[in-house]
Amino acid sequence: MQLINRVRNFLVDQNYYIDIYENKVHIFHYVDIIKLQDEEIVLQMDGFQIVLTGANFRVGRLENREILISGIIENLKFVR
Repeated sequence: MQLINRVRNFLVDQNYYIDIYENKVHIFHYVDIIKLQDEEIVLQMDGFQIVLTGANFRVGRLENREILISGIIENLKFVR
């Protein structure tokens, strides 16, 4: 069991987690939403920001430090 936990901790970053699907981004453990617009979303993470640009953004799920964004994603970048 301890080996499984070590492998899981190695593969999955515990600080944040990002799943990217076709026209969707699922982000876990963000700190704050800085900007939430139709063509740009900026999320504050621990030590950096995630900036998504594109079109027709919609928030499909918004829970405690978890967000699901759908739309036409043209760019996703990390800003320190």
